[in-house]
Amino acid sequence: MTGLICVAALTTGCARGARTPDDAYQRFAAAVNAQNATGLFDSLDQQTRWSWMTVQRCHREAYDILLSAFPEGTERARQLARFEPGATSESARALFVRQIDPSIWTRLAAGGLPDGAPVNATDTEGQVALPAGARLVFRKGDDKRWGFSGLADDAEQIKRRAIADLDMLRTSAADYERAAARSGK
Repeated sequence: MTGLICVAALTTGCARGARTPDDAYQRFAAAVNAQNATGLFDSLDQQTRWSWMTVQRCHREAYDILLSAFPEGTERARQLARFEPGATSESARALFVRQIDPSIWTRLAAGGLPDGAPVNATDTEGQVALPAGARLVFRKGDDKRWGFSGLADDAEQIKRRAIADLDMLRTSAADYERAAARSGK
């Protein structure tokens, strides 16, 4: 039974994450050095991954609202194209991979990522000092998994915009429905 659970976890993308800050750094560095977007997502902290999950959910719902409540036209088509990646991605990881900015690799690897760099850690946060003076921050989530938190602010902003967009579309859809009811359609 345990083997079945492990197989299910691996196929759904819930593979075990880093259990130490050192492991988190090694996974992060390997993903960045290989420019592996899937590996980068897997090396992120819980907050950042959850933000991307929210973005995907919001984009999927926004897409459905557009299909069901908005009239045909160029604005609807433009909005559908905007939300389609989130609506058609099978997971937050897949959406992240689709939408990652290629310049992220240069930004994350600036100053180099040395092998075996020491991680100075507390119970919930770890830092790696890079040769160029920058610091990488890793955080421990409620799931006891460590991950890179340097993209958390960006993900939070993307999440807030997705939530605001969804709220606006819900309001607009309700307006369209009221207008249709008044006109007898």
